[in-house]
Amino acid sequence: VILRYFGDFMRAFIFALPLVFSACYLNERGISSTYYNDCKAYYDAAGIYHEGCEPNIIEFSDAKKLVNAKKTAVQQELERANQERAKDEAAIDKLEEDFQKEEEAIKRATRVGELANKKEEQNNQEAKDFGE
Repeated sequence: VILRYFGDFMRAFIFALPLVFSACYLNERGISSTYYNDCKAYYDAAGIYHEGCEPNIIEFSDAKKLVNAKKTAVQQELERANQERAKDEAAIDKLEEDFQKEEEAIKRATRVGELANKKEEQNNQEAKDFGE
């Protein structure tokens, strides 16, 4: 994951490097070819303030959205991995429970077999004693 972000950073850096050395300026909204923002402020007929600006080469708001989108994607991937892990743990718990039930059933069957053998031996002994 870290290498992925590093690769994205390096791509952005390599892309931005020529822009920095080709008379690009950093203003408060992003990277532009002019030193000052060319924004025109005005009020509309309803009295609402508007600001119309020339587009920048790189807008900081777009870069923030991109970073937030990547963070969201990573968080979704972590949530999906946690859900898969919880499902796996539940399946393991179920298998352990089934294994314990099978062991108990085997012990019961063994005990029943032992009791049956013991009863048969007693019956044989009684028949022997009664026959003599």
